[in-house]
Amino acid sequence: MTADASRRKIFSKILGGKPAQNFIAPPYFCGEFDCAGCDAPCVSACEKELLSFENERVNFKFKSFGCDFCEKCALACEDAGREVLNLKFSSKIQAKFSIDVNACLAWNGTICCSCQDICKFRAIDFFGVFRPSINQKCVGCAQCMEVCFVNSIKMEAL
Repeated sequence: MTADASRRKIFSKILGGKPAQNFIAPPYFCGEFDCAGCDAPCVSACEKELLSFENERVNFKFKSFGCDFCEKCALACEDAGREVLNLKFSSKIQAKFSIDVNACLAWNGTICCSCQDICKFRAIDFFGVFRPSINQKCVGCAQCMEVCFVNSIKMEAL
């Protein structure tokens, strides 16, 4: 075991096994997998290139497309010999999404509902014509980030 891996193991025990703050587990994985020594078939299975392999774990990163929960990453992991959690149970991406009200067109008086229109989970509510907010139905797919003209929707690790 390398010195870096040893340090990570020690700090993960101290922190209760929680991943680093910038880590966002992809759907279906929930950060429960030990990917050390894995060649990460899930990363290459994602056609939208939303996954990366860093620090011996798979990380969800928004690029220009949101996740459509196609399950290809989970199936590729399963083919590699790892059991995948219940696909229905763990299909939520564990990230916090927020709207920067200073950048959002709707919050600044321009009629825009692109984020609400694309959200098939109905996770964006509008108060009146303006003032969108993200509700509890959000599954973290990041499709709203894809369509936001001014990049006002932000994603961060829980």
